[in-house]
Amino acid sequence: MIAALLLAAQAMAVPPAASWPHLPPFPLPRDANLADATRFVRGEVAANRCAAATVTPQGSTLSAPVAVLVGPAGGVRQIVPLAIGCPTVEQYTVGYLLALTRIPSEDTSGLAEGWYALTVSYRW
Repeated sequence: MIAALLLAAQAMAVPPAASWPHLPPFPLPRDANLADATRFVRGEVAANRCAAATVTPQGSTLSAPVAVLVGPAGGVRQIVPLAIGCPTVEQYTVGYLLALTRIPSEDTSGLAEGWYALTVSYRW
């Protein structure tokens, strides 16, 4: 019994960040509205709580990669942020995605159990 629990825990372990580019992509739900989320991220950058944004003549961007664990019923079980040096933005991104994926949608209903990668890009 204990061996089975340990095997199940290992199967759900977060994949190393180096393998994230090789994970299948997780589809962002179509009804996602990043405009509200971007407002928060822009505020964190403006308040000097996050220096990971890239500034170009076209505007600013900040990318927040995450790994998403999909369970056997197709629902999201866990979201893990990649450390980008902006803890508030990392956790905000996780919370935002959890809210978006709380109810499985047609975008995610056919996903197999396992880990997926998603990068949320905030632009302003």
